Amino acid sequence: MMLSRIADAMFWIGRYVERADQTARILDVTLQSITEDSSQEVALACSGVYDIFGVGPVEDSDLTVQRVLDRLVTDRQNPSSVAGALQTARENARGAREVLSSEVWEALNTTTLGLPAGVRPSRMHGVFQFAKDRCAVLGGLVDASMTRDEAWLFLRTGQLLERVDMLARNLQAHDLADISDGATVTLLRSCSAHEAYIRSYRGRVRAVTAIEFLLLDSIFPRSAVHCLTEIDAALEALAKLHGTSFDRLGTAEPGRRIVGRALASLRFRSLDELLESFGDEMEQLQMVTGAVTRALGTTYFRPAS
Repeated sequence: MMLSRIADAMFWIGRYVERADQTARILDVTLQSITEDSSQEVALACSGVYDIFGVGPVEDSDLTVQRVLDRLVTDRQNPSSVAGALQTARENARGAREVLSSEVWEALNTTTLGLPAGVRPSRMHGVFQFAKDRCAVLGGLVDASMTRDEAWLFLRTGQLLERVDMLARNLQAHDLADISDGATVTLLRSCSAHEAYIRSYRGRVRAVTAIEFLLLDSIFPRSAVHCLTEIDAALEALAKLHGTSFDRLGTAEPGRRIVGRALASLRFRSLDELLESFGDEMEQLQMVTGAVTRALGTTYFRPAS
């Protein structure tokens, strides 16, 4: 049976690497839009960026693209910035070396140390591209070089939970009243979903179908439904390894119950019903990721003796 501290470290490696990747993807699109669209009010747009990541309150001096870059990209003391998330993932990996492949450890080192100490708006796209590419390399090495044991399952669960959380934050900050093609394309691109959406719907981009795709598409790997389904599968596999699998009376594992309720809530309600109180629904989805994290802590990371 895996040590609880190793399980905890693997879970947070998955979360923090995914956080770095998603933060880079969202900022790459949103900040590029701010710098290229002269009609946008920069301070208001930067405030909206901070809202996505739950940063606040902010001073007027923080409402510039440069300050967003300083706080959300290169600040290594902030675990929610790109550099800070990778730094924290590396610190967790240092304590879990025995279950990580050498290739994953070396790639994480290279990625963390390769990010610059500072970045200017004129060069930000290159930094974002580096972060996205390196996180993709890390993900590929995890899949290609690690056995599907407990370590991989905890890392995978952390990765998927963070993906759901970041998607919910991005959608909550989106203005549903703005149904313009530009706003919808920006949303899809910030979720790395634009090309997949176009291939699936084969027509004009529409705000409602974009939301539907991001939340409910079962075969798009970044949709909420797909991620929750994969989380449930990972938790089921962990439960089997620990002898607490699903039985004829249901599952006793609290994390699976939370995920199952959230998944059913999305899959068995109409999109119109979800859109009626969309902000509250996305807030609830974020609360689900927090509740599952706490449940995993109680069950696996800090179990009662």
